[in-house]
Amino acid sequence: MKIEDIRGAVADSLEVRGLNNRTFLREIRNGKRDDGPYMIGALACVALNKTAPA
Repeated sequence: MKIEDIRGAVADSLEVRGLNNRTFLREIRNGKRDDGPYMIGALACVALNKTAPA
């Protein structure tokens, strides 16, 4: 999975949940919010899934 995919998934998920701040969502998609809690959580989940037993 590429970082761009994770950013898109985070932004899409926030949008589905009702966040309509277009600037914030665009910043997530463009990588300007990689140090924020949403992206850190998403990256942690991806890391856990990579190490999870099959």
